[in-house]
Amino acid sequence: MKTLTPFILAVALLGPVTAWSHGDGVARHGGIVQMAGEIKFELVPGADAVELYLDDHGETVPTAKLSGKLTVLSGGAKSETKLEPAPGDKLVAKGLKLVKGDKVVALVTTADQQNSSARFVIK
Repeated sequence: MKTLTPFILAVALLGPVTAWSHGDGVARHGGIVQMAGEIKFELVPGADAVELYLDDHGETVPTAKLSGKLTVLSGGAKSETKLEPAPGDKLVAKGLKLVKGDKVVALVTTADQQNSSARFVIK
């Protein structure tokens, strides 16, 4: 038991620190938030388009030089829709409507071809 006590204490002390290191996780646009490393992805489903906002430690990530795609698993069907930069520092997938239960993977590519992705489930 004596050897376990320092381990339990270390885990208890480090747990809150790792939660703070990624930012607040608050949805600023009314969407669903997921963290991908240090980047916060916020997916905002709309009536005929889906918006994706990126945030790095509280700072909006400019999207003008980004590209990407949304892969949607709906029931047994899989589809992909291109993400394009839009005014307001967001990426938009036009003509896409998500429904409850859809599983979405957002893949974003920078101008220097680095990829980052996040997974969402529509509730």
